[in-house]
Amino acid sequence: MDNQINHDNRTVYLKLVMTAMFWGGTFIATRIAAQTFGPFTGAGIRYLFALVLLLPLAFRQNRQLFRIQSAQLPVLMLLGFSGIFAYNYFFFKGLKTIPASRGALLAALNPTIVMILSSLVYKEKITLRKLIGIMISLTGVVIVISRGKVNELLSSLETGDLFMLGCPVTWAVYTLAARPALKQTTPLQATAWASLSGLVMLMLFATTEPFPVDIPAKVWAALLYLGVIGTVVAFVWYYDGIKKIGPTRTSIFNNLVPVFAVIFSVIILREKVSWYTWIGGAMVIGGVLFVNLQARRD
Repeated sequence: MDNQINHDNRTVYLKLVMTAMFWGGTFIATRIAAQTFGPFTGAGIRYLFALVLLLPLAFRQNRQLFRIQSAQLPVLMLLGFSGIFAYNYFFFKGLKTIPASRGALLAALNPTIVMILSSLVYKEKITLRKLIGIMISLTGVVIVISRGKVNELLSSLETGDLFMLGCPVTWAVYTLAARPALKQTTPLQATAWASLSGLVMLMLFATTEPFPVDIPAKVWAALLYLGVIGTVVAFVWYYDGIKKIGPTRTSIFNNLVPVFAVIFSVIILREKVSWYTWIGGAMVIGGVLFVNLQARRD
């Protein structure tokens, strides 16, 4: 039995590492798509692609996909609002103006925000070690935003930075909301409901944005990647992790997202990563690892 549990956990861990790699790629794809589409339209097309594949899969797994209890609806709507609508708005708006590498490192605050909200919502204790880790991560974010000139933080702050900081906040809400949702739904069903409700919200606001006339093939490819790989595959595996090992341990793997994103941004987008990005990013990731490596031993 113990061997089976360990094997199952190893499978979950492998899927979460691959999920982090896929999500690292979403920063590159969104950076490309955001130059052509507005945030609501771009994200809406992403989820149109996703649902074409996701809904048949979810319906095949559960013929009662659309039959839910009224008590489940609020939390499923919250998933759609936080993880689909709000997150993607901040994601597209932020990556339209700042490099994918910097955006990924700002979004890496997610485990820290999850930790803080978990303490407020689920009464998880924040120990001295966790507090130190949070401070290290926040210091790293300050270095990245200030471009290495901490005394000029406010003058260095760009609108794109503020939008990207909205990503870890909304994603933390999404992660914590998934915990009660998965007590009564499967990962695939929850993903389908979140995507569908989020898509409706996105489409309502997409009508306010102009639709581009000339759309390069690479933009369609980026949106297809976002929809199929970055949503269907990655979201289902992420939910599976939350269900089997919990939201806090699952969120640890998000530390790998900026690592993959920076690597891909250098290789694919030819971005140059400045010294302050490396140092600040290392502090963001290091601070979270400082907390969670100990948490895993505990």
